[in-house]
Amino acid sequence: MKRIEKTCFKKNGKPIYLIGANYWPRKTGPLMWRKWNPETVKEELEQMKSLGMNVCRSFLYFPDFMPKPDSVDEGMLERFAEFIELCEEVDICTIPSFFVGHMSGEDWDVNWRKGRNFYKDAWMLEQESLYVREVVKKVGKSKAVLGWLLTNEITNYAGTVDAESVLNWIKTICKAVREIDTIHPISVGDGVWGREVHGKDTGFRLREQKEVIDFFGPHFYPNEDDSLRHSYIPSFIIKMCNYGRPVILEEFGCSNCFASEEHQANYYRTTFNSAFLAGAVGTLCWCYSDFDLPYQRPYSHHPFELLFGVTRKDKSVKPAGYEVERFSNIINKIDPFEIDIEESKAFIIVPSYYILDYPYSFEDKDMIKKVLLQCYTLTKQAHMNCRFFPEPQLPKEIESEERPSIPKEMKLLLAPNIQKLTAPFWGEIYRYIEKGGIFYCSYHYDMWIHIFERLFGARHSLRFGIADIPDGGEIEVKFIEDFFDISKNERFIYKVNGHYRDRAFCPVTPTTAEVIAVDGEGRPAVLLNSIGKGKVIFSAYPLEYYLANTHEVYKSDNTYRIYKSLCRMAGVVPTFDSPNPYVEIGNIRCKDKSRFLLWIINHDWEKTEGFIKTGPSIKNVVDFETGESMHFKDRIPFKLPPKEIKVYNIETE
Repeated sequence: MKRIEKTCFKKNGKPIYLIGANYWPRKTGPLMWRKWNPETVKEELEQMKSLGMNVCRSFLYFPDFMPKPDSVDEGMLERFAEFIELCEEVDICTIPSFFVGHMSGEDWDVNWRKGRNFYKDAWMLEQESLYVREVVKKVGKSKAVLGWLLTNEITNYAGTVDAESVLNWIKTICKAVREIDTIHPISVGDGVWGREVHGKDTGFRLREQKEVIDFFGPHFYPNEDDSLRHSYIPSFIIKMCNYGRPVILEEFGCSNCFASEEHQANYYRTTFNSAFLAGAVGTLCWCYSDFDLPYQRPYSHHPFELLFGVTRKDKSVKPAGYEVERFSNIINKIDPFEIDIEESKAFIIVPSYYILDYPYSFEDKDMIKKVLLQCYTLTKQAHMNCRFFPEPQLPKEIESEERPSIPKEMKLLLAPNIQKLTAPFWGEIYRYIEKGGIFYCSYHYDMWIHIFERLFGARHSLRFGIADIPDGGEIEVKFIEDFFDISKNERFIYKVNGHYRDRAFCPVTPTTAEVIAVDGEGRPAVLLNSIGKGKVIFSAYPLEYYLANTHEVYKSDNTYRIYKSLCRMAGVVPTFDSPNPYVEIGNIRCKDKSRFLLWIINHDWEKTEGFIKTGPSIKNVVDFETGESMHFKDRIPFKLPPKEIKVYNIETE
């Protein structure tokens, strides 16, 4: 991955990696413009700068800036221009957000909208375009402006409409910006909450937006019942946004109502570094400071929103603030746009049924997402840097001979717990395998596949309308043959959790396939089938589904070793590897091809240790932050406290 090809942000003509925060002053929150205090704002910008931030996301509170139609409040524009001047003075950039009607648990509307549709009403579009043009005209030439965001989580404030109207709205507002500013990148600010990432159609679609806007900016505040899966959500979301535009982590964070300051810092540390390794071009936390506003809405009814800051209301810096500074110090020592991040040639399929709503097809999209996250977590435990491959969409014609295609670079395709793929794509998978591809698939009850026996080399004995549920609360998968990293007679145990039917397995009788693992009853559990030059590995049990429904499953599960074996079968071998499944390894090749930067991130809440196996011959290993040389032989040892990181500068022979 060449990060230089994936950024649109520049300062003084040079690409810049964004490190910063979403910003409201601690004493005013969204009322900063009507309670304007430039001295305080400058002081806070200076503190951000001192913590290594190079950007803040700023917000124009819509009711203040356009209190009546056909004009923008000149006094507010002057205050915003003064804010931009302060950013220039402090040497910190900003990305302004135009339509801020939603903020921190409440929506504020302009009193003159009177129920008009924000996206579709012609008069509203004229007013919105006027507003945007006046703001851009006022500050668009400033060196401090790094880009533009149309909104802040607009679907909360303006609701959702059809995709055609949303796209027309985006085009209209972007055109208003481009009439004055043809340089700075633009994005939507909707949080990337739509169907490509979350399976729910908000009308905001990445495939369509990418032709109009310049970057994507996900927002997330996730919960999980497995702490390793939770720690990989930032990179998972960034990878799911891979639709041809740079991705900046626009909002992430946690309130100290929900996490101690120490654990808030732990979350920030892993998120900053893991997002970087996932290919993000910047990371903005929510938010700069705690607020001293218990009697002001929305904080009066959402008091947890008072404690999201990386600084406290008394101006002191929290541990999370020092993590921002630490990450900034790392990034400032390198040119992140002169490096390549090693990506494996392994992909996880995202079914088109997750993204689209086919007629008379009903899917649990929340569970599909959770299984995809579980699969992604397993790939990270196996030290693959996987990508997602969205299944090609069907043509709109009632009949079409158009064939979907799979990238030639793909060596391994993972299809966890897949129920539905389109008929043409099943055919393309078969052709991909014939040409030498490796395909892994695990069963989903009521599987919609018309070439089952051809593909998996086995006949199923399923009964209509009756799910084959395993007896008892656990199932055993015993390997009866060596399978790369797995030895004959090794056993894997799974708790059979989840919805009744979705726990079902697939009874099969091999025809051309080889049985490489059986269940506790001796029934085929994992099959290996050869097709042409390639291989198919089929799990008759929904392993990823079981794992995705098991609390803290990472502590005892070894399924990542199956994934490691799949990698070896496909020839997808990382340059740097480790038997430790709790660390993320990021291999970054520098412009000088003999030098690597090696990231090791402990995603566990327990201390961990281990070693890194190296592919190339190593000449020297230096701790990137301290400059201390490491003693090593043929492997690089590490010991990491909970949620800690190490970065090594490695010279090869």
